[in-house]
Amino acid sequence: MGQGVSVGLSVPLAEELLSELAQYTLEAPASSWGSQSTESCARFRWAVNVGCWMPDGGSHGEEFRLLLSLLPFEEQQAVMQYRTLPDRKRTLVGRLLSLRACAQALGDPTYDHIQIGRTKGKKPFLHSPLPGSLPNFNFNISHDGNWVVLASDCLYLVGVDVSAPQIDRGEPDDETWFQDMTSVLTETERETIRRGKTHQERYAIFQRIWSAKEAVAKAVGQGLSFGLERMEVSFPELEEEGIGSLVWSAMGWSRSEEHPPKRGRTNFSSLLANLQGGARGDRQSKRLEDGRVLQGKPCKVELHIDHWLRTDWMVEQQEFSGGSWVTVALGPVDDAVDADGNFKTTFRIPGLGGPASVEALAAKGQTEASQNWIPKPSGFHQLSVDALAPEKVRKELTALKARSWAAAAGV
Repeated sequence: MGQGVSVGLSVPLAEELLSELAQYTLEAPASSWGSQSTESCARFRWAVNVGCWMPDGGSHGEEFRLLLSLLPFEEQQAVMQYRTLPDRKRTLVGRLLSLRACAQALGDPTYDHIQIGRTKGKKPFLHSPLPGSLPNFNFNISHDGNWVVLASDCLYLVGVDVSAPQIDRGEPDDETWFQDMTSVLTETERETIRRGKTHQERYAIFQRIWSAKEAVAKAVGQGLSFGLERMEVSFPELEEEGIGSLVWSAMGWSRSEEHPPKRGRTNFSSLLANLQGGARGDRQSKRLEDGRVLQGKPCKVELHIDHWLRTDWMVEQQEFSGGSWVTVALGPVDDAVDADGNFKTTFRIPGLGGPASVEALAAKGQTEASQNWIPKPSGFHQLSVDALAPEKVRKELTALKARSWAAAAGV
């Protein structure tokens, strides 16, 4: 992987790249999907809580089958090969999120013409048709516990990963994981984890480390085969504020409170209840309402790959209600690993580098960076499962549920 190829370009080449970039509006076409992004350049951040979705009849009911029919036949088989309903729900919702992101990027009201490909490393991408105004459109999905998430970008390579707490994964609430995961952690990361005062806090730190590494590896297109041990991540705010600040948001506290609890005297019994899905107060419950932005202060992650500090990558995290951590990683499209070559052919402006590189390019070319060129922190939008279907199917789902409710009421 390179280290910000575009930063070393000459002024004429920088100006040429910027001139090419300026030809694209970076805006997704208007469509019946509406806007679920705070930015207009198809920089989607979507999340679905599948733990709250209880389709009548399970995976054999009409609702699930109607949504399943939106996928190509081989994708339907891939969903149904899982044995449990939670796994089938997560897989189906992940596929539907991918289709919706591609349709909205294209301004297409249906999924009929969308072809999604996969790299040899199994990274999904829009194979055809390509969106005319979005030169490097790509996306990534992740699911763990109750959450399925999607992140997309129109300029940079994107990866996303969500890491759920042990209780949502159906795992013992203990520290047996630590020995199993030692091989993918650096000594500095292991020491950061050990600084946690309870095993819940130590696991929350591990979630952040794992999620950050996975997001980068998935952006590149290799996943675990990239080698998580090649990366080292650190969290500047932990060094500035101490490990205890990691869980303030889980307690419903603001770092800006006038009289916050003293560091080192955190009420960890209350923390445990919250991480296990307990009440988090009005502020947290509002975040769970459908269509709301899942607010959370973005936390920056510092990334090293093969001992090199990678400032050309932007890695940010936020915590969801219930203790899940989600990471979005943005980097240069030239870092994509694509053995078959099909994914890279979808990029029309290679050589840009990452967000920091584009800022440097603009400075070198004496060009003011467009507001869409540099990503801004934004929360994930929570979508309902129905929102993943085209308008015609959404109407069918509404009618189906109305009949079901009427039958249940004996009407």
